[in-house]
Amino acid sequence: KRRYIQDRQDSRPSFYAALERYTASPDAAAVRENVSAAVQAYEEAVTTAAHAYEEAVRTAVYTHHGNSPAWMTKLPFGPLKRKAKEAFERSQEAKQSFERSQEKEKEFLCSQAKAKSIEAILKISLNHRMPRP
Repeated sequence: KRRYIQDRQDSRPSFYAALERYTASPDAAAVRENVSAAVQAYEEAVTTAAHAYEEAVRTAVYTHHGNSPAWMTKLPFGPLKRKAKEAFERSQEAKQSFERSQEKEKEFLCSQAKAKSIEAILKISLNHRMPRP
């Protein structure tokens, strides 16, 4: 209760004073370096996951890229056209399914990297706590 009253009387809350004390401490530089390293590792993991996704989708072998092939329209009989169209639709579904699975893999890798970075930053902050005044 005293601290609350003191904070209300002071022009600045006590956490500003604590922050100033902390930034002047020798731990501040170590924390800054360790957090920067953790953030850089996270960014690299996300970039790697994004590149892996793009590469997998780009290099996947698809027989058709979006439109029905020209030979399908030249088929003389209805049943052949229907079967060709069904095969084309199945290939499109397989393509979309593959892209979704790659997207999920990328999201999983990014969330793993995020969890690791949060854990690293938490360890850093716990290892460099300042004593209470």
